[in-house]
Amino acid sequence: MVPFQSIMIPLFYILKDIRFLGTYWAMIVPSIALGMPFSIFFMRAYFSGLPQELGDAAEIDGCNEFSVYWRVMLPLAGPAVSALVVLQFMGAWNAFLLPLIYMQKEEIRPLVLGLMFFRSRYTQNYPLTMAGAAIVMVPIVIVYLVFQRRFVQGLTAGAVK
Repeated sequence: MVPFQSIMIPLFYILKDIRFLGTYWAMIVPSIALGMPFSIFFMRAYFSGLPQELGDAAEIDGCNEFSVYWRVMLPLAGPAVSALVVLQFMGAWNAFLLPLIYMQKEEIRPLVLGLMFFRSRYTQNYPLTMAGAAIVMVPIVIVYLVFQRRFVQGLTAGAVK
């Protein structure tokens, strides 16, 4: 819930102290932590829209709370989980400031950050940059196409009562 720009300096020192700086973990752990609030609100909104009678019926049939979640509610949340996967993947893939600060090694920088280094000090090769942008865009298009049907269902699930 806190913007990344306000926590990037303390997070830099934390990652430095635990020796994550310059590794893949410097990208993975903060991305998960920064994506959690949105994920929790998104899934809570979806689960609050599901009928409570489904859980009550499962409890009458002998399920405990975990079984109700695992066997009844989670299978119904497939569209919401798919939408969340697409949105979080896009956010992590398009991250620019986080890898710029925490991943100093050139070998482990993500492609999005690599696009920045296609330009020189005074000129920029636009055809090369646009070709790089098309290559960087391919994984997002593939993830969206894989989850397309469920993504749209997940986004429109609570639209009409």
